[in-house]
This record gives sequence, structure tokens and C-alpha cells, in this order.
Amino acid sequence: MIWEAERPFIYAGGGIILGKASAELREFVDLVDAPTVCTLMGLGGLPANHPNFISMPGMHGSYAANMGMTHTDLLIALGTRFDDRVTGRLAAFAPHARVIHVDIDPAEISKNRVADIPIVGDVKRVLAKLSKSVAELKPEMAPKHSEGRKSWWKQIRAWKEEHPLVPVTSTTEIKPQHLMAEIDRISNGKAIVASDVGQHQMWAAQLIRFNEPYQWINSGGLGSMGFGLPSAMGAQAANPDKLVFAIVGDGGFQMSIPELATLANYGLSVKIIVMNNGYLGMVRQWQELFYNNRLSSVQLTSFPDAEMLAGAYGFKGKTIEDVAKLRSALEEAVNTPGPYLLNVKVTPFENVYPMVPAGGAVNEMVLGPPQPVEVA
Repeated sequence: MIWEAERPFIYAGGGIILGKASAELREFVDLVDAPTVCTLMGLGGLPANHPNFISMPGMHGSYAANMGMTHTDLLIALGTRFDDRVTGRLAAFAPHARVIHVDIDPAEISKNRVADIPIVGDVKRVLAKLSKSVAELKPEMAPKHSEGRKSWWKQIRAWKEEHPLVPVTSTTEIKPQHLMAEIDRISNGKAIVASDVGQHQMWAAQLIRFNEPYQWINSGGLGSMGFGLPSAMGAQAANPDKLVFAIVGDGGFQMSIPELATLANYGLSVKIIVMNNGYLGMVRQWQELFYNNRLSSVQLTSFPDAEMLAGAYGFKGKTIEDVAKLRSALEEAVNTPGPYLLNVKVTPFENVYPMVPAGGAVNEMVLGPPQPVEVA
């Protein structure tokens, strides 16, 4: 089935991380040479710099990822559960595809999408066996559909070029996407990043490269605000020589301020980056886009002075809002020994795109803000 498919697509989930199957995934992707996406919980399972990696799929996935999922004729699902944030409207998800589904939990098989070939097992062991079988058949089978696969890759690349995931920048204000791009630049695919919940979580997943498992820590579908800082502290304690970022919003950070005492007590060198837009950003985005901009209980009118707050615990902090100072402020945070609190005031009304509206199919993405209609 794998070699007969002309439009194969690999859909890798958090099971790749939990099952320590990153090396096996990479071997399989190299053999099959199929476009590959990693879910929010699977980022780093395939290196972001791998030529076959497309992006994260789903509600805030890239255009190429979601169009690929829609038009594939064979979906190879590895350690993933077909959750609604990936599939969108289930009846319209991958409508032309046969499905191979590998998962260690039999309850997940055919729960949301019926599998044509269900495989219950440890994804690391299954992939090792599967790669062996695929490699044995490759000389005989691969040439038969090579032209179709070339066309498929051409289409995937066209989708990537049509609507690429690129950071929005401004010369007058700090865009949150620009902040994530600068964190990506300074971490160079090597830092551990723990995020809280909200818009910053999605922008980080879209724009920061993760080339190894366990570089990306977030609460996924649990949506636990206040998760980012204590998770970063745990990661730093386990990896004292690594650069660790806690990327948090101004809402979630204020749910975890007491953790600063533990951070200072153990001298953990976590770099806390607050993406401060003055709102519970993702809730505001939904209210704007789907509730006629009737904003309710989303504006955050007060935030502590970062320098004074950090200083009260004995480490350094700073607030910036000048885009010209963003790069140097991040470099100062990274190069200063010990913990650091950087409060970055960003554009308040930026939204995360692409976005699949609730109940929509993944190919029905909103790609950007509504454009004004010119009246003749």
C-alpha cells in the first residue's frame, strides 16, 4: 500500500516523542520520501531542518500541511490520535485517503477515523519492522509510481510557496511573530522551549525550529495556563548546561509568579520571555473573529514592573517595547548568567493565522485578516 500510493503523507504525533522513535521515524521518512507533518505534541520528532518536514498540521497548521492532509491518497498515522485540533471537521478530513494507523493504545485505533490497516504496537518497534519491509520492496515497487510522486512533491512545494509561514515584522512596533523569529534565531534550533497556553504557544510552534525530541514542552490539549514557567524550570534542572526559554503570555505568567521563588532559590538559568499584548490573546482572537468583536473579560490592564519584580527575587529583568532593541535585549537575556525576566510589549491585536474555524475542514483555513472591500 505504501509503494502503490502516489500521494503518500506521513502524520506523526506525540507518540513518536513518548516512544523515543525519532531515529526510526527519520529512517522511515527517508525510505518512503513522503511529505511529513508533526503535530503540536510531536514537534522535534522529525528535525525541522529535514527536507521532508512540512510543519505542524491542523487548526493553526500551515497551508501546505493542511492541503497535503486533504489531498493525500495514503495517510500514514504514527503515534497520533486524530484529535479535532488536527482533523477539523472529521467527515471532510483526508477524504481521498486510505489510512495506516500505528498506536500503542488499541482504544485510539479507528476511534475517530477508521483505519484500513490498524497496527497496535510500540511505534519504535513497529517502525523498525516497517522500514525493513519497505526497504526490501523499494527496488521493485518504487519506480512504478515515481512520476506520480514527483508531481505530488511539486504540488506540496507550490502550496508552501503560495502561503509560507513567515514572521510578520514592523519597523514601528514589535510583532509577536517577529519575537518568535528572533528567539528562533538566537536558539539556532538547539534551545529547549517550554510554552504556556495561547497565541504565543501557536506562534512558537509555527516559527521556532525544533531539531530534536524534548526541545518543545507544552501542555497540548490540556490547555493549562501557568504551565510554561514550571516546565522550563524542570527542563533546566535536568539540563543545566542547555539554554532554556519559558515563553509565556502576560496572562499565564501571572498565574505562575510564585514559581519565581523556586527559580531564584535553585539558581535555574531559565530565560523567561513574556509576550505581553495586554490581553488573553487567544480568547480575544476568538471573540473578535467569531463573536462580532464583543470583547468580554480579556483585557489585562495591569502587569508588574519586570525589572522590579525580578529584582525582588535577586535576578535581572527588563521591559522593552522598541523594536530596534528587541535583538539586543534577547541577547542580553541569554548572555546574563542565571535567570532573566524579559517583558516584551507586542502589538495587542495580532491574530494567529492560518486558522481553521471551529467546525471547519482543515482545507477551509482563514489565511489572514479580512481585507476591506473597495466600493466603486
